[in-house]
Amino acid sequence: MIINIPVFQQCILCGHCTTAEIALCTECALDLPCPDCVCKRCGIDLGPAPPMHGYCGLCLSEPPSFDRCIAGFSYEFPIRELIAEFKFHAGFAEGRTLARLLAERAERAFETGGKPQRLLPVPLHVSRLRERGFNQSIEVARVIGQHCGIAVDTTYCRRSRATPSQKGLSAAERAVNLRHAFTLHGACAEGKLRHVAIVDDVVTTMTTVDTLARVLRRAGVERIDILCLARVS
Repeated sequence: MIINIPVFQQCILCGHCTTAEIALCTECALDLPCPDCVCKRCGIDLGPAPPMHGYCGLCLSEPPSFDRCIAGFSYEFPIRELIAEFKFHAGFAEGRTLARLLAERAERAFETGGKPQRLLPVPLHVSRLRERGFNQSIEVARVIGQHCGIAVDTTYCRRSRATPSQKGLSAAERAVNLRHAFTLHGACAEGKLRHVAIVDDVVTTMTTVDTLARVLRRAGVERIDILCLARVS
C-alpha cells in the first residue's frame, strides 16, 4: 500500500507551513493583485469601466508588434517585492512560485489561442549575465515549459550588444537604447517558426518585448505571445 505523505514548505509571504504544490499558502495566494479586466492585446489593466471592445487606447492607435500579453499579476505589492527578491537576490523560491502561477494562467489562455512552438526568454547580454549569475527570464520559461509541455530555446534570440538599464528611461529613450540590440539564430532566423512566446519578468512600457517581437516578425513569425510575471499599469 502506497501512503502519500504531505510535503510541507514555507509560504514565501507569511512564512506559515503549507502543503500546497507551490511555496504559497491559500490565503496569501488569494490576496495577490490580479486585475479584473485587461486589454486583449497588451494586458494592461483597463480599470473599473473597461471599454466594450476590450482594448486600451494605445493598442487601438498604435498596435504593438505582438499579438497578446499574458501577465500573471499586476506589478503591485507584494508581487513587486517578490520579483525584486527573485531578480536581484537570487530568490529562486519566489521566482519558481510566481512562474508556476503564470504557467497555469498561460495554459488556460493557450486553450483558445493555441500553444506556441517555442518559449523564447528575453536574452541578457553576456556582461549582464556574468554580473547577475542567471537570466531570470530563462528560469521563468523553464517552469512554464515544463508545466505546459513547450520547448524552451535560449539560443534563438541573443543580445548582440550591452545596453544600459531601462529603468527610469522614457518610452522614446528605451526604444533608442534597444536599437539593434537583438539578433536571431537557428530556426528563428531561418523562418521555421510560426508561433512563439517571448518570456520576460516584468513588462512596463512594452519597449523590450515589442522590439524583440519586431525582429521576430521580420523573420517570418506569424503569431507572438508575451508571457510575463507582472504587467505595470
